[in-house]
Amino acid sequence: MTARGDDQTELSAADYRRLRRATETHREELVLRLAAEVGLTPAEVARVRPGDAASHERDGVDHHFLAVPDAEEGVDRHAYLPPDVEHDLRQYARTADLTADDRLVDVSARRVQMLVSDVADRAADRTDTPRLRAVSTRTLRAFFARRLLADEGVDPRVVAAVGGWSRLASLDPYVDPTTLGRDAVAAAFSGTEPAPEQPSRATEPDGSRFGDVFDAVHTVTDVLGETATREDIETAVCDALVDGDAYEAAWVARPAADSPDVVASGDQPPALGEGGAEAVAAVVDTGEPRVVEDARAAPEFEGLREHVSAAGYRAAAVVPLSDGDTQRGVLGVGAAAEGFGERERALLADLGRHVGQAIALAEQRRLLLADTVVEVAFEVGGASLFARAAAEHGCSFSFEGVVPGEDRSLVFFVTLDGATPDAVLSWAGERDAVVDSRLVRDHGDEALVELVLSGGDLATELAAHGATVRDLSADPSGERVVAEVSPEADVRALADDLAAEFPGVEFASKRERERAGQTSTAFRASLHESLTDKQAAVLRAAFHAGYFEWPRGSTAEELADAIGVTSPTLHNHLRRAQQKLLSEFVDDDAAGRAAESPWDDRD
Repeated sequence: MTARGDDQTELSAADYRRLRRATETHREELVLRLAAEVGLTPAEVARVRPGDAASHERDGVDHHFLAVPDAEEGVDRHAYLPPDVEHDLRQYARTADLTADDRLVDVSARRVQMLVSDVADRAADRTDTPRLRAVSTRTLRAFFARRLLADEGVDPRVVAAVGGWSRLASLDPYVDPTTLGRDAVAAAFSGTEPAPEQPSRATEPDGSRFGDVFDAVHTVTDVLGETATREDIETAVCDALVDGDAYEAAWVARPAADSPDVVASGDQPPALGEGGAEAVAAVVDTGEPRVVEDARAAPEFEGLREHVSAAGYRAAAVVPLSDGDTQRGVLGVGAAAEGFGERERALLADLGRHVGQAIALAEQRRLLLADTVVEVAFEVGGASLFARAAAEHGCSFSFEGVVPGEDRSLVFFVTLDGATPDAVLSWAGERDAVVDSRLVRDHGDEALVELVLSGGDLATELAAHGATVRDLSADPSGERVVAEVSPEADVRALADDLAAEFPGVEFASKRERERAGQTSTAFRASLHESLTDKQAAVLRAAFHAGYFEWPRGSTAEELADAIGVTSPTLHNHLRRAQQKLLSEFVDDDAAGRAAESPWDDRD
């Protein structure tokens, strides 16, 4: 199946799966799905709110619709929401702490188009498919129309209504009558008066099985928000998958030095054996799923034969657990079915991304709340961005803070000494890895600057591997980055990954240290549970950018632009974060202080 839009870019079902696998954030995936599976335009994607989704019951079945807002805040039409898209929409809204009236994707229509273009470029690079670079939001809308018209046989009037086309003639580019074979014509006439009577048929096995698969996968995504540790997530995923009728086996393995290590299973764990199963090793190496119809005969599943026989399954799949930057392991499933359909494969790939992201969040939470952390330091020469900048300008950088930015970028606040801010910022603006840069405050002999990086630096690579950057310094001789990792982290594997990206990097030190006292830890834990990720990021960005100083080092508009949100959204997150911070402080402080005035009579 292919879809052809006005831009003449073809998109097949396989291409669409490649695009979805190339998304790196929940927001990117949601934007892609709203365009390709709901038929929204970029302007509509930018206007949709969680409260626009609603259900409608027909014949005992709940169908989901989206009241698509128009430019005047009215309703343009009611688009049809596939169940899994509706589920992802609501889950994203909960994760992002959005109210019913907040915009799901708080960016401009132009930014939505750029986001799709970024995903397309990433998919083209990862799959060596150059034609995917031409994919646009228009291509996705064409895919939506062609799939419904040609593959699903939906009435063109319905497609026009839910997709926002005012005339049926607008759908002509997506229907090629010369491709309609006799099977398609016979299917269209089936059940009509001119057609012969047909015996009734039972529901196809794939249809009933997909319902079980859908229930199992979405049970998993629901429990992800209820689990706090990586171990709990891995166990809960396996248990949920084998609890129903969809799968006979489910297991999770983590990469290890010799062979993948099975850490959780829904029933009996597979023994991967020396060297591990080829399918597992291939997924770990490539990040691409492996699916076979008969695991008993597939050569790459030879290492799992004993488990296949014991658990009683036939079809098998191994999918990567990745948060977009880091491979967190693999998920294996086995089913007695004769194979996995396209929809099931897509669901499993999505599940792998969601589980990988949940594991990444759990590891960050563990690191934040741990009483003991491992502090590591790495040093590198001119291969890293801050080191190159220092060498070219004869200056030095010292770390003030870092917060997450838009689309997995990192916003660094660093003190510049020994060069003019204009020269350094001009140089930074010419680097591909620098998304944005600006002067926050000029102190004369030194300056505070903000650099938004999408990669290219030792610190960004450490963060991509789940580490928390605590210090950074760079001068003409090189760069040193200090970061914290969890006690369970494989530091040697981390060092190897860094060396692959930055030749000459040195593993300078490693030490285990205690966190602050119990009172501080308890306060931090309570505040962490109270603040959402966005609120915490906005609060840190405002602090490091001098927003709370007088006079202010940054305006709200500058802060919002740096982290990729609108000014009203920034104010909303900042106000909520300040309220929660003050509530925690007042509640914690009240227990230990007497109710006495701090002012004496003279004050």
